[in-house]
Amino acid sequence: MILKTASRASYRYITKSDDEWSVALSAFSEAIDKYDLSRGDFIPFSQMLIKRALIDYHRREAPFLTEISTSPFVLEGTEDDEDETNKSVYLAVAEQSKDASDQTLREEILSVNEQLKRYGFRFFDLTECSPQQEKTKRECAKAIRYVLADQALVQEIEKTGKLPIRKIVSSGVSKKVLDRYRKYTIMAVIILNGDYPQIAEYLKFVWKEDNS
Repeated sequence: MILKTASRASYRYITKSDDEWSVALSAFSEAIDKYDLSRGDFIPFSQMLIKRALIDYHRREAPFLTEISTSPFVLEGTEDDEDETNKSVYLAVAEQSKDASDQTLREEILSVNEQLKRYGFRFFDLTECSPQQEKTKRECAKAIRYVLADQALVQEIEKTGKLPIRKIVSSGVSKKVLDRYRKYTIMAVIILNGDYPQIAEYLKFVWKEDNS
């Protein structure tokens, strides 16, 4: 159970020789120490602590990784009814790959990550602020298209480092959605307005919505 939970939380197969195993085992031990009947069944409680521990571990390790491991599928916003926690865990350690397209994708993510720093967040942070519901995705896509259609808005974002929410509201997108998905909207504008063809592939739904 510990290995299976660790593998799902890390988005790769974990064995007892991996560092994640030690992290998961320590979290399981903590679950034993902290558990009481008021917390419900023990197994779900221990799984929750294991996942939290691995999320924290991957975030701590992220700056030291030589490979970009954040799954670009986070841009598409996929809802996981089976395990709500998984949509927050894309910081798994990537397997080494010599594929040129994979290398280009990682380089693009690195570049975007550097740009996002001036806006106060990182590419990794998008795992927790990407739209999951289809309706919300459509709202975000509408806001993104609205900004990209007006270079003055794009330049304002680049100059101020902020999303001009009041101006975008006029497009019909609710302020609540813009407030909640501010980081995601800024990220999408940067990618689609820049030279990031591989990452942009994961944002194709933005344009498809325009034709729906």
